[in-house]
Amino acid sequence: MHWNGKDSAIFQAQKEYIDTAIIPLILIDGSEHGFPFAASAADFTLSLANIIENQFKGRIVLFPSFSYTANQDKQLLLNTWQEELNKANFKHTFYVTSDREWSTMGEEQNVIWTPSVPLDSMDQKMRNSVLEDQLRQLVPIFAKKWAN
Repeated sequence: MHWNGKDSAIFQAQKEYIDTAIIPLILIDGSEHGFPFAASAADFTLSLANIIENQFKGRIVLFPSFSYTANQDKQLLLNTWQEELNKANFKHTFYVTSDREWSTMGEEQNVIWTPSVPLDSMDQKMRNSVLEDQLRQLVPIFAKKWAN
C-alpha cells in the first residue's frame, strides 16, 4: 500500500493486517560533488522501497520519502516519526536509506542501510535484477523483526 487516499481507506478497513510502515530516507546534498551521488542514491532507495512495497503488499504502507540535509538531528527525526506512526498503531517501522550516516543509528532503530548502486546506466532487466538481489538480502531482516 502507498500513502495515498485510495490506499488509506483500505488501511483503515484492514488495520489489523497492515502492521508495518516503510519510510525511505533521502539525503539532499547541494554540493558540487555530493549532488550527483545523492541523486543517484535517491533513485536507488526509492526503487528499492517500491520493490519492498510490491513484495509485501497488504502488510506494509510505503510512506513518501523523507528528504533531509546532513546537518539535521537524525535521532530527533526518528523519535518524531515514531511518535506519529504510533498514533496509527503500526507495530513495526522501517527506514530505508543509502546514506551511510544512518547506519550508526543501530539495528534497534530499524534503519536499513543499503549501499547505493547507480541504476541510471542499467537497462530495465539489469535494474530489476539488482533490486531483486537486494530485496532477497532484506527479507530476513523483516522476517526477524516480525517474528519478535
